[in-house]
Amino acid sequence: MQVTIKYIQAIVLLLLFGYMQVTAQTEKDLIRKGNKEYEAGKYEEAEKSYRAALDENGNSVEGSFNLGDAAYKQENYDDAINHFELQTKKVGTPEQIADSYHNLGNSYMKKKEYEKSVQAYKHALRNNPSDRDTKYNLAYAQQKLKQQQQQEQQQKENKDKNENDEKKEQEKKDKEKDKEKEKDKEDQEKKEEDKKKDEEEKKDKEKKEEDKNQDEKKDQKQDEQQKGSKPDQLSQEEARKILEALKNKEMDLQDKLQKKKLKGTKIKTDKDW
Repeated sequence: MQVTIKYIQAIVLLLLFGYMQVTAQTEKDLIRKGNKEYEAGKYEEAEKSYRAALDENGNSVEGSFNLGDAAYKQENYDDAINHFELQTKKVGTPEQIADSYHNLGNSYMKKKEYEKSVQAYKHALRNNPSDRDTKYNLAYAQQKLKQQQQQEQQQKENKDKNENDEKKEQEKKDKEKDKEKEKDKEDQEKKEEDKKKDEEEKKDKEKKEEDKNQDEKKDQKQDEQQKGSKPDQLSQEEARKILEALKNKEMDLQDKLQKKKLKGTKIKTDKDW
């Protein structure tokens, strides 16, 4: 019975070893297939082959790295970044890690994320300081980062200036509106004041008219009272006419008396014939 168990264990180990060899062979075959497709420019087919290789062996350094390259070639930079970042965390040689950081920097460059690109190239040089391509790319990324920062600073200054100009313009408009409101308020107050003044003048005029009417009524009443208590008074003209009439009457009377006297006296005349 003991021999049988050992025999079974040996068979299991042989089968497991054989499976691992078949799996490894399948992984390598898929990677080689993917590489051929990649070199032929068939990046989508290559991506499928690399993914199949990773399905066989999820720890495949070469499969993961090449999958990132295939995504990069298809301009799927976000996918490429994810694969290269995962690759930098896997166990590998310094050169492999440096290559992953180098390609990670290239992916960030394509997205114009220059600051992240600079950091990725620096990590690549820490693992492989003699890589001339990485040194060149680092210098280029630093230059682009500086330009980007200057452009952003200029844009910020322009934005601040525009906002400041807009603020001043708005303040100017607000002041003009306030002036218009103040003028409208003054005009309204003047209208109300003029209206009030007109009303007061009208009241004064009405009061004066009323007082005048009352005075006339009062005078009329006094005249009526005077007429009721005293004889009518003659005007100067009427008095003159009456006096003149009396005078004329008196003269007529004198003439008549004089004529009567002349009728009773004979006048002697000398005849001259």
